[in-house]
Amino acid sequence: MLNDYEQFSDEELRRIKRYVTNTSSHIFCLRNLPEVIKGAIISRYSRSSLGLRSLLLKEFILNEETEFNSIAGEAKEGEFNEHEGQSAAIKKAQRFYDKILDGYGDDSIGELGGTHIAIENVSMIAAKAIENARIGGSPLEKSTRYIYFDQKYEGEYLFYREPNLLASGYRDLYLNTCNHLFETYGKLIPPLTEQIEKIFPKEISISKVAYTAALRAKVLDCLRGLLPASALTNM
Repeated sequence: MLNDYEQFSDEELRRIKRYVTNTSSHIFCLRNLPEVIKGAIISRYSRSSLGLRSLLLKEFILNEETEFNSIAGEAKEGEFNEHEGQSAAIKKAQRFYDKILDGYGDDSIGELGGTHIAIENVSMIAAKAIENARIGGSPLEKSTRYIYFDQKYEGEYLFYREPNLLASGYRDLYLNTCNHLFETYGKLIPPLTEQIEKIFPKEISISKVAYTAALRAKVLDCLRGLLPASALTNM
């Protein structure tokens, strides 16, 4: 796991702390939010490179179109109860969420209600172990088809550096192999994008946003097999 992987100002912490169970741990829950907002956040989560707290802040709390403050701004600590004054805002927000999510082919946000536990910056191996052992859960993982995984944090690719492995004679082999896989993945994105764009040119009837998203998905679908199983993900 990474330490201090998300940085927030004091004002940003003040804005988000009432909606999450903690502001620094890699494991936390959403709270004090109505289902319409929780569903929309989770629907965006798997297709965003942001952590859940950053996503909540940047795309919802600070985005006036989401009607976030009108819906959740008056929620009391520990609970959320819809009242009559919020009904119009909720309906307006529902239409907005449906519109922005429809272009990504996500499930209805109405199907994403419930209790949400975020587990962030764990290896894909750990994520699979958690998903396979679930009881009554519905896991949603950061998508390797829609999100670029070649980002670096403090100059290093995001994969799990297991302490025992790093203390062994396989340290250099492991680190060099993982770094080479990420470098190859990143270097192939531009030429493969260009090639697939030639094979599947944009049709006039398709919007640029939809075409760009579909093109990226085709490229990353081809390349995601290069990612090591130790690559860090969110779920």
